[in-house]
Amino acid sequence: MEFQEIACVEAPASAEAVIEAAYWRANPDARGQGLSAAEHFLHSGQSEGRKQAINQAEVSALREQKLARLRFRRPPTPGRAPGEAMNFLTEDLVREFRIPPHPPISDHSYDGFVADLQRQNPASLFLDLGAGLRSTVSSNMVNIDVFPAISTDVVCVGEDLPFEDDQFDFVLCAAVLEHTRRPWDVAREMCRVLKPGGTLRVDYPFISPVHGFPSHYFNATPEGVVSLFERYCDIQGCTVESNNHPIHGLWWILALWREGLFGDDRKTFDSLTIAQILHQPAESHLESRFCSLLDDGMLRIIPAGSTLVATKKPFLAGTQMPEERALRAEAEALREELRLVRASTSWKITAPIRSALSRLRSVRN
Repeated sequence: MEFQEIACVEAPASAEAVIEAAYWRANPDARGQGLSAAEHFLHSGQSEGRKQAINQAEVSALREQKLARLRFRRPPTPGRAPGEAMNFLTEDLVREFRIPPHPPISDHSYDGFVADLQRQNPASLFLDLGAGLRSTVSSNMVNIDVFPAISTDVVCVGEDLPFEDDQFDFVLCAAVLEHTRRPWDVAREMCRVLKPGGTLRVDYPFISPVHGFPSHYFNATPEGVVSLFERYCDIQGCTVESNNHPIHGLWWILALWREGLFGDDRKTFDSLTIAQILHQPAESHLESRFCSLLDDGMLRIIPAGSTLVATKKPFLAGTQMPEERALRAEAEALREELRLVRASTSWKITAPIRSALSRLRSVRN
């Protein structure tokens, strides 16, 4: 099996080179502003680095080849045309995960390690969970996300992957877990579909502002990342690579803080030195204008933490118990049944038989 890689988007050289359908295919989130594709490209698309779709017939054919290699544990939603991504999102999932019809487009590039590994192992199956919009698609990388970008092969949520167990040689998840509602479930699913002995690579931010789609739920320390996967995998290491150096988090937070100030307050913030900030305890700066006048919206993007106050929901008599209470009651009933069985004469009489069967099973295993 040969490795194939096909470009699926490119930047238009000029407004005259913009193709209406191809531009909106790559940028569905920008549609609906009352502009033509060329007008949008001139107005904001060019400065935003917007691209347009290319090689769609070849991309669709390559997608079909990849999908044919996969085993699914449930059928996709009906109505899929040949060459399109398989969609496993139900209306319930769309509501639960608050997935908008046209999410903002994001993308990232693989480092040399992943790209080289793909080329060296063309027959292996790779999975990119939360791939976003890829500039190229390849023959052994299955791209999944919650929206059908040009490069997406399977549309689903990470908490409930549609694949059967043990079929990917390599699972990649780059700066995605912080955007999942239940990263512990995503971790379990990633390990479930990974072959025994397969490789898992996870890039997970810790110090970063609130960002991205569909929302931003959980950052993690290196120890937190390990805790998600150590039940299922032998951890080979959890390192801090250059893309996660603290300078990125510091720069990002300061840049956004600056954007949340205006006029002279922004100029004053620009003139601050690290020594001036560190010379006094953090609490002493709270009355400073660069703290007290920070925009409320920006304060929610770069907080050191948050404080939750909540009131427990009332459960009225006669209404159905919450699922946790029902499961707890069922477990308690089963424990009582088991206690009664063990206290019975028949349980004591059959004890030697159960012991022999247990030893036989251990020998066979």
